[in-house]
Amino acid sequence: MMEAKGGAVRATDSPLKYFREVRSELKKVTWPTPKQTASYTGFVVIFTLLVVAVISLLDTIFNFGLHLYLR
Repeated sequence: MMEAKGGAVRATDSPLKYFREVRSELKKVTWPTPKQTASYTGFVVIFTLLVVAVISLLDTIFNFGLHLYLR
């Protein structure tokens, strides 16, 4: 069960009440600025490309080694 301020949320509680509480909690969130969002996105894209390059390089090396072994 999900925990709320007043205790556990019951299945009989109104879905409207749930969405009101979600909206209330989302207002408390400190959202990143557009500049921070762009910076974080750039980091994720660059890091992902780096990991892809490393995995591709390792795959190529192991594939080459396996072909040499099987000949």
